[in-house]
Formats: sequence, C-alpha cells, structure tokens
Amino acid sequence: MTLEEAIVSALEFEKRVRDHYVDAAQHATDPAGKKFFALLAREEEGHVDFLEQKLAEHRAGGKLGDAALPTVIPKSDWVVEGLDKLEAAAKPRRKGRDEDLERLFTALRLEDEATEHYKKLVATLGPEGRALFQRFLDIEDGHTALVQTEIDVANKTGYFYDFQEFNLED
Repeated sequence: MTLEEAIVSALEFEKRVRDHYVDAAQHATDPAGKKFFALLAREEEGHVDFLEQKLAEHRAGGKLGDAALPTVIPKSDWVVEGLDKLEAAAKPRRKGRDEDLERLFTALRLEDEATEHYKKLVATLGPEGRALFQRFLDIEDGHTALVQTEIDVANKTGYFYDFQEFNLED
C-alpha cells in the first residue's frame, strides 16, 4: 500500500467513526452521553481535517509536514482519576439507556477496527507513514479506553478497563 492509499483509507475510517459519534450525540438520551459523543465527534473531525491536510501535502510534493496530530482527549491517568465522578454521576436505569449503551458498543467496535487498521499501516509503511500513523494508533488507544470506561460504568459490571474490580463469586 502506498502512503497516499494509506491516508485515503485512514480518512474512510475516521469519517465513519466521526459520523457514528455525530449521530450518537444527536440521538443520545442522557445529557452526559450527548456531551461524551459530541466530544469524540469533534476529536474525529479533527482527525479528518488533519488527514485531508496530509493528503494535500503529499499530493503537492510528496513530503508530509511536521505538524503533530492534536487531541482533545486527556491522558489515561485523568480517566482513572475521574472514575469516582463517573460512578457518582451514574443514574438509575432510565428510558433510552439501552440505546445509548448500544451506541457505546458500536463506538467500541469502530474504535477497535480503526486501531487494527492503524496497526497494519504502522507495520507495513515506510518511516514517514509509520510516524504519521503511530500517533493515530496512540490516540485511538485512548479513545478505546474512554469508550470502554463509559461502558463499564454504565453496565456496573465490576470491571474497569477490562480488569475485574470485584467478584461476587468469592
């Protein structure tokens, strides 16, 4: 795969994920859910803009500029510190909760697909492409962690980041 093909394929992934978050923000029933989905929609829109810029740079001269991909998502330690706030804010089951949860599961699947795509690009492209898509891979890992956290809190499964916090069997 050429660098241009990689950028175009990444744009397709980012647009699909962005569109899901835009739709989820519009249809979420919980105000906090709307805010969460809208934040990730803005993040993905930034990815689309960034990739479009990189594609234009590549087509114009074959070289990519040094601009770094920004993110609005905080570091993962912030997420861990915010768990207590999320749990305190979790509301009892309400109408629309199941649909919001399904939107989160769809988001998780899309983030996982994007992560796998970026892993392949990092593994197969030359140094310039690896540098570009490694940053996307790092950010997608953060998105996945955020979505998983929202799912864990919403489900109150006893898991956080796929680690069991308590076990009712013991």
